[in-house]
Amino acid sequence: MLPIDDTETLLSAEDVVDAIDAIGDRDRLEVAYTVYDHPAEGVTVPELAAELGATEAEIQDRIDALVDGGVVAERMACLVDCSIDGPQYELTQFGRLLFEEGVLSLFDAASAVSEL
Repeated sequence: MLPIDDTETLLSAEDVVDAIDAIGDRDRLEVAYTVYDHPAEGVTVPELAAELGATEAEIQDRIDALVDGGVVAERMACLVDCSIDGPQYELTQFGRLLFEEGVLSLFDAASAVSEL
C-alpha cells in the first residue's frame, strides 16, 4: 500500500498521480511554473500566452490539464479585480507544495550534483 492510500490522508494515490501527470509534460510544467513565479496573485491566459510565446488556445489546453490534475485552479471571482477580462489562475495549495518541495527541490539537487 502506498503511504497516500491511507484513509486518513486528504489525497488519494490517484490524485497524486494525476497531478504528477499534469506537470509531467514540459509545456504544462512551463505554464505551471510561470503561474507559480508570476509576480501577481493570479494570471490570465492572455498574459501566459504573451509571456510564453504560445497561442491562447495552446495555453488554455495546458491550463485545463493542470486544473484537471489539481495543480492550478481558477481564482474565486470575489478575489479578482473586476477590470480583469477573463478568469485568472493560481496554483492550488497542493500545486504550490508540489513545486516548492518537489520540482524545485529536484532542480536544486541536480544543480548541486553537477557542481560536484
